Amino acid sequence: MKPASATAITNPFPGLRPFWEEEEHLFFGRELQVDAMVDKLAQRRFLAVVGTSGSGKSSLVNCGLRPALHQGRMASAGTSWRMAQFRPGNHPLAALAQALAEDGVLFNNFEERGLPLLEIIDTTLRLSKRGLIDIWEQAALAKDVKLLVVVDQFEELFRYRQLAGGPWAGGSQADGLQADGHGFSEEATAFVVLTMRSDFLGDCTQFAGLAEAINAGLYLVPRLTPEQRRAAIVNPIRVQGAEIEPVLATRLVNDVGDNPDQLSILQHALNRTWANWQQEGGKGPLALRHYEAIGTMAHALDAHAEEAYAELAGTGQEPARRQRLCEKLFQALTDKATDGRGVRRPTTLATLCDLAEATQAELQEVIEVFRHPSRSFLMPPAGEHLTAEKVIDISHESLMRVWERLKRWVEQEAEAAQIYRRLAENASLHARGEASTLRDPELTIYRNWQQKRQPNKAWAERYAAGFDGALELLRRSGEDHDAELAEKELRRQQEARRKLDEANRARIVAEDRQRLLRRGLLGMGAFALVAVASTVFALTKLEEARKATAQAFAATAKAQVNADPFDAVVNGLAAMGRLASDLGESIELTATLVKAVTQNWQIGSIPTGQGHVISLIELKNGELISGGDDGSLRRWGDSKTVIEAACRQLREHPALLDPQTAAEKAASATCRNRGYLK
Repeated sequence: MKPASATAITNPFPGLRPFWEEEEHLFFGRELQVDAMVDKLAQRRFLAVVGTSGSGKSSLVNCGLRPALHQGRMASAGTSWRMAQFRPGNHPLAALAQALAEDGVLFNNFEERGLPLLEIIDTTLRLSKRGLIDIWEQAALAKDVKLLVVVDQFEELFRYRQLAGGPWAGGSQADGLQADGHGFSEEATAFVVLTMRSDFLGDCTQFAGLAEAINAGLYLVPRLTPEQRRAAIVNPIRVQGAEIEPVLATRLVNDVGDNPDQLSILQHALNRTWANWQQEGGKGPLALRHYEAIGTMAHALDAHAEEAYAELAGTGQEPARRQRLCEKLFQALTDKATDGRGVRRPTTLATLCDLAEATQAELQEVIEVFRHPSRSFLMPPAGEHLTAEKVIDISHESLMRVWERLKRWVEQEAEAAQIYRRLAENASLHARGEASTLRDPELTIYRNWQQKRQPNKAWAERYAAGFDGALELLRRSGEDHDAELAEKELRRQQEARRKLDEANRARIVAEDRQRLLRRGLLGMGAFALVAVASTVFALTKLEEARKATAQAFAATAKAQVNADPFDAVVNGLAAMGRLASDLGESIELTATLVKAVTQNWQIGSIPTGQGHVISLIELKNGELISGGDDGSLRRWGDSKTVIEAACRQLREHPALLDPQTAAEKAASATCRNRGYLK
């Protein structure tokens, strides 16, 4: 049934919305099916038109059955028909009353003498199971007048019932529709037709007697044959005075294939193809290029929805906010079934405003873009006034299966809902003392979810109760986590300061020991040789406090011994504070210095260019390191040259051959052992 505010169209294809009765002249391919429906309705006075989504159930009733009855194709009923058609929505009995109250259905030019007609009909319907019969009798129509009640999209009775706060609104089933087995009286001259998706057939068992009535009056809408598809494509175009290329007609027939949304997708693609042809001037036949320009059946609907989404960036509210409201709107209107498919989730406008945290005017601005007559992506149809209690719904399931952006939104919504359900469950366990506060990595996941989604209570309560408790658990867990991190950081800083203080103390002590070492070695006289063993032995006699100072230099020496033995020796000497007599007793330096130093020499003035040489260290690789009293160190690639020079001085100065100190004796012995002295 066409809304009163709709205007005539030149495009012969309705798109996603069903055909209206006034468009019967554009409806082709269903002639044989209409005859079968009329016959079954005549037999049972009840007809359930059932089919899959996209099979054209509503169009078949609007442009097939209704015109056929007016034309007298049900011979036993004649041509005098009154028809009331409605969608159940979330208040089915009120919707029925509204349909019956329309002028020309039961009453013509009704004169109110107190209560409005709508209130009279609504009250009568609710008084008893015979309410429809009673209001029919009050209308006092001629005996040959028949009444047809069409309940379009009957499945809304099951899909919308949760909107009223329970399985059935107002404490009675289906807002007053009875389910006690009492159907309409055999005496009532009324015929009932309902259209319903086949996947809701099982829900009909909730009404006693309804399943039996459907079994007796069932009409399962068949798929169109290729010839019927061609008629539905070609004939409307010819009615409008245009033509279509045969190759395009064949392509369209083939592209329908086994698509479950066959007719809705086909009608939408034809609508867009016609619009593209008109944009080019509407000259010549509709061609393959027009069809391919809109993306073909595979992509036309997705591109059309994206066009509407992009339109939100135009005038009006801030573009980013409009598009964000669009995302929240469609996420609220869709759900993800257990098999992964999108499921429509009709919602009142007031609830949508709460979910999106938007005013009715803001949200309606977005809705109008998507329910524009050229799109009809949302219901109710364009032109129908929107109130806070009006149910907003996606016009066709195909939009959820084809619009890629919406599919992503549905996935994101399902993921966010799953995270919230887990959080709410954790909060419930925590409240009962059966779980602690949250810790990473879960805590980070929940915090990121909260920051990204910024959920509100209206949104959360759709999935699980306990939103306030969930946020409280998240807050407390965050505080515990942040406090723990702060404590760890404090301990780290304290440890870093402690190590820095120790390193500074070690450096000061090491510098003091080096100065003492230089002074001690000067007092031993020039040309004095001290073995490594005596130096290590001396180190072990240092105070325990000095050992702590040596640790830092020892670690550095270990790290450098393989890469740079010279630096290892220097740091090793600094760690010891002075030469030790026993490497085994040195502070963790055995593995380091044994690798790096073969012998340690302390000799007097030799030609090193350093003036007074106070220390000489021979490495395993034969190199020497000489240390001067000026604090300088030099590295020598040929140890033999330096040792020979030192021993030559002993030989040239006989007075030194009669050593007085242990160091001098050791030096003389070394030179003799090496053959430099006789």
